[in-house]
Amino acid sequence: MRPTLLVIALLLLTAAPAAAHPNPNGLPLRFDGVSEKVVANTAQAQPQPAPVPRPTCRSTDRPETDIQGRVPAGNPEGFTCNTTLVGHHGSSGGYKALRFTDKAGRECAYYDTTLLFPSNAQTLSERPTGVAVLDMSNPANPVQTASLLTPAMQTPHESLLLNERRGLLAAVTGNPAAYPGIVDVYDVNEDCRNPVLQSSMPIGIFGHESGFAPDGNTFYATSIGTGQITAVDISNPKLPLIVAVTNYNSHGLTISDDGNRAYVAASQGLFILDTSEIQARKQGAQFKEISKLDWPERTIPQVAQPITIGGHPYLAEIDE
Repeated sequence: MRPTLLVIALLLLTAAPAAAHPNPNGLPLRFDGVSEKVVANTAQAQPQPAPVPRPTCRSTDRPETDIQGRVPAGNPEGFTCNTTLVGHHGSSGGYKALRFTDKAGRECAYYDTTLLFPSNAQTLSERPTGVAVLDMSNPANPVQTASLLTPAMQTPHESLLLNERRGLLAAVTGNPAAYPGIVDVYDVNEDCRNPVLQSSMPIGIFGHESGFAPDGNTFYATSIGTGQITAVDISNPKLPLIVAVTNYNSHGLTISDDGNRAYVAASQGLFILDTSEIQARKQGAQFKEISKLDWPERTIPQVAQPITIGGHPYLAEIDE
């Protein structure tokens, strides 16, 4: 994977539907009043954050030699500081590692093996392609129990997601530009070691990354290359249906707890979309733009993650 530089912007949210404006000062952003209007906090009103102190590592560790948080190349053994390796599996991985505990209490992990399909097809003698399924009952000895080989699982790029509430594992075929959007959905509830395919259908339009509504009923396939966001109804995972399509060059996408807002990290900045019609399954449902935010230091917006700090809801936007 290519190295990444993370630029994080924090936004404080209050619920209300209205237009917003970009913050020209690069300061933290706050949603105030009865409208979702962006207001730049003054430097005087905000406590000035202090740098995170460098940790004191153990003598047996291999600490980073560069700025804390920036991992330099050249150490095949990796870097450690106050961490101990418990278990290990495989020689490389893609973009996502996910965890799930099934109804019987078994713990499993899932990770995509593909850096750029079909590059790992050259290593078939070492391991198969697709998404690896691991039995994690003994963390010191992860055991691969299956490989998911359907089209999206062969090349999910950054789209592999797991909804714990419904026990559904999903992905859309993707690469750095876009692949035709086949969406694969698996059920992992009964035995997480052996996911059960529910559907594999060309309903994502194009693929690169994705998002999941918290209730697990809507999967969003996104494409930063072609600009499509496709909302897919998977309330019946055996019969997924397209609910709505819109055009934003979306990288990562996250959904609010109530399912009524999409936070879209796009090529042009951060968009907040009203997805209430999709959540309610309104006939002819559409995405509706509420806000567009931008900042001078923007590089490649990756994802905006809802978080809570001190009881207040924020968005932590991360640039790649």
